[in-house]
Amino acid sequence: MSRTVIDRAKATLRFSVQRYPPLFYLLVISLWCVSLDGMFGVLDGARGLTFSPDLLHVALSIFGVGYFMRIVDELRDYEYDLVHNPNRGLAKGDVTFGDLYVALGLNAAVLLGANLAVSWVRAAILLGIMVHAMVLWWLEKHWAAYQRSMFLMIGIAIQLHVGHGLYVWVAHAERTGRPLSPQGLLAILAMVFLYLHWEVMRKTAWPGTTKPGEKLYSDEVGSTASAVIAFAVMAGASGLYLGLTKPWHSQATGWLFLLPLGMAVVNLTLFFKNRRPRALSGRLAARSYFAFLFVMLLCSSL
Repeated sequence: MSRTVIDRAKATLRFSVQRYPPLFYLLVISLWCVSLDGMFGVLDGARGLTFSPDLLHVALSIFGVGYFMRIVDELRDYEYDLVHNPNRGLAKGDVTFGDLYVALGLNAAVLLGANLAVSWVRAAILLGIMVHAMVLWWLEKHWAAYQRSMFLMIGIAIQLHVGHGLYVWVAHAERTGRPLSPQGLLAILAMVFLYLHWEVMRKTAWPGTTKPGEKLYSDEVGSTASAVIAFAVMAGASGLYLGLTKPWHSQATGWLFLLPLGMAVVNLTLFFKNRRPRALSGRLAARSYFAFLFVMLLCSSL
């Protein structure tokens, strides 16, 4: 019996590493958390970015809840993967639903326990994120309108990203002893816009360039409208951070938020000019995303 349990644990670990590569996600999530936390410091009028053990705790907590969301996604996509991605671990039978239920339970227990020891508010936000991820799974199975509309899906699912931002915002306030600044909500909204730029652009394509069975935003509103929406949210993200940093008054580094906007202009131009498959647009949108994070990091470090 003990060997069976160990074998199942090893299989779950292998599956987890394949579907949620820890080094990559730790680096990306740490960059996201540090950049956003540093910007909260700038908006407070303080020193900006300050490293601390608590900030590491924040990054690890976001990493952990991201793993929870990934497992729920795998469970939710099981039937789709049976047809379109049969080599994935759950569809192939390398792990079972039971294995992943155990992983979810252990993950939730560790996350909530580690955060309750620090702050019940942070623990409550993480619990809300996890519950919302489960609700999305239920909606995927039981609400036909949700299944049909990509924009309805992202409109509801984006609250997970809002939760991440709120978690970092609350943690920053608790760590620094400063009151929650309303400007922080605008900073979080900009991060939501930034994510939506990448999400919509990577799932926008011209007719005839996609694979059968792909679900795209452009299927719903058309290729032109979908690409323009993706650009508009990046413009919103850059505009919000320009308004928050006010580079025309003091911090000149704030002008660098025009850089990812310029990259989005190039992406949109290439999308209309070359009509290439969506993979190129998605890669360019991802580069804009990371450029934005690095500009945030720079603004909060100088």
